[in-house]
Amino acid sequence: MISFITPTRRPEPATLARMKAMLPTGCEFVVVSVPGGAAYAKNVGAAAASGGVLVFVDDDVELLTRWDWNRWLSWDWQFAIAELYWPGPDVNGFMMRTESTMLNVLTAVFRYKLFMSGFAAVRREAFEAVGGYNENVTFEEHAITLDFYRHRFRGARLPVRVRVLRRWHGWHPQNDTTSRGKVRPPPKPGEVEVYHL
Repeated sequence: MISFITPTRRPEPATLARMKAMLPTGCEFVVVSVPGGAAYAKNVGAAAASGGVLVFVDDDVELLTRWDWNRWLSWDWQFAIAELYWPGPDVNGFMMRTESTMLNVLTAVFRYKLFMSGFAAVRREAFEAVGGYNENVTFEEHAITLDFYRHRFRGARLPVRVRVLRRWHGWHPQNDTTSRGKVRPPPKPGEVEVYHL
């Protein structure tokens, strides 16, 4: 089972319908709207998921791929990232192109596997070995990437392209999605929804 996990502040029906339409048939789709920041929501989603592979997907992206999980899972990796990020037409400004280009150069040219949640897959045993996302740091994606490397886990780039539909604020000094310093209450009914597609 492949479990796609999406943290979202507001699970809008139109957004959920768009995401369900782009995910592969037979997967599990876990939507988490619990407060407490992105890292906490991702960990809550991972705990609710039943898949042996966890895929973290933002609610503001479109994934462009031909899903071939049988082939991909035969490759030697514990965590994997998308091969390309690029802004969609509505947000295709200079800074978005610049940041996307820098990210793509980092992953394609320098071979650094950055576990970006626009699309990031991890085998459950690797996720559990590093203790999931660190909820006490500002940038949880960078932190879990370093944890994977410290454990000598192997990363890969999968043939998935991420079209970003909302502007990033990658250089902003404040990160309002962080879990650091936030109250992290247990999920209430309706804050974790599991769909089987």
